[in-house]
Amino acid sequence: MSVNKQAVIGIIKRIFTYYGYSVNYSDISDFLAEKNADHLFVEYDASANFNSIRHFSNNVGKYGGKGILILDSVDEKTRSFALSEGITVWDRGELESWVGRAVLSGALEEIQISPEPAAGKSEVFSTLQPHVPEKISVASEKNEFERTIRILLRSVPINIGKADALSIAQAKVGSSRSQKLKFIPVWHYNYSFSTQKKFKSRIIDLAGDGEGFINALTGTNSFSKLKDVQDNIFVPTQNYEIKQPLIVRNDALDKAMDAIIREHAKEIRLNEMIGDTIIFENKIFAPAEEDINLEMELIHIPVWEIKGSAETAEINGYDGHIEALKAYSDAEFV
Repeated sequence: MSVNKQAVIGIIKRIFTYYGYSVNYSDISDFLAEKNADHLFVEYDASANFNSIRHFSNNVGKYGGKGILILDSVDEKTRSFALSEGITVWDRGELESWVGRAVLSGALEEIQISPEPAAGKSEVFSTLQPHVPEKISVASEKNEFERTIRILLRSVPINIGKADALSIAQAKVGSSRSQKLKFIPVWHYNYSFSTQKKFKSRIIDLAGDGEGFINALTGTNSFSKLKDVQDNIFVPTQNYEIKQPLIVRNDALDKAMDAIIREHAKEIRLNEMIGDTIIFENKIFAPAEEDINLEMELIHIPVWEIKGSAETAEINGYDGHIEALKAYSDAEFV
C-alpha cells in the first residue's frame, strides 16, 4: 500500500512541535527538530538500505547532531547497522505509538486517522493501537530529553544512548541505581612501514600499516579502528566526567612501538647450502623503530558507568561492548 509521504512528515512535525521542539528546514533530511541543545535530523525513507543509512549518518555527523530514520519496517540487522552508524530507527509501530499519544493528548485532534483508508486516498497509518516498543529510540525516550551542552572535546561519537546502555547492563547488574557518562582518554595512532632486512644472502621484505590506541589510564594497547572522530560533542549537563590521562605521550609512543613491532614480527625458515649439506634455520624478522612512521593524538571514548545493586557495568558508548564488570560495596552510596 502506498503512503503519502508529505502527510506522514506533516504529522511527525506536529508531534515534535507538541513536545516542545522547533521544526526547521534541513538540507540533509526532511526537517530539523531543535530544543535546547538537541538537534535531531529526521528523515522518512520507505526504502532505506545500508548505503543510504551510512550516507545519512555521514551528513548528520558533519552537523554534530543526532539522526532519526523512520522506516515502514525494519529488521534487527538493519536496526543494529543503523545504531552502529549512530542513527536511531523508528519503525511503523514506534511511529504509530507516538501518533497515538499525540492524538490522545489533543495535539492532532483535528486529524482523522482511520484503520481503513477512504476510497481513492493514500493510507497514512493502517492501525492506531497503544504500542510500547521493546527498544525506545534515543529521541523518544523521556530521559533522553534531558538538557545537554556541546563541549570542545576530541572524541568518537556516542553511538549507544543511555537507554540502550541501561538495557545492555541490566542483564549483568540488574536495575540501575545510578548512571554516569565517562570520557576515557586514549592515545590513538596510525602507523605504516616498508623496509627490507638482509640476512646472509637473503633479502626479507617487511611492510605493514594500521591503527590502534593506548588506553591513557591503564596503558593497554588495542589494534582497533576508531572512525568519525569529532572535535566537539553533546553531553548531559549532569553526571558526566572527563578523565585525565595518566600515561603521557612519550610513554604511549613507546608502548605503541613495542606493540607494533610484536604484531608484525614474523618467523621465517631459511636454508643455506654448505658444501653438500642444506642447513635450515628459523629466524625472526621485525621492523625497527626507525622503520615505522607513527602519528598519535589524544582522543576520548565515551563509556557509560551503570551501577546496580552490587556490581558496576561499564558499557562502551561507541561500540556497545562491556568494558568491565566490577563488584563494589554499598558503602559507596552512603
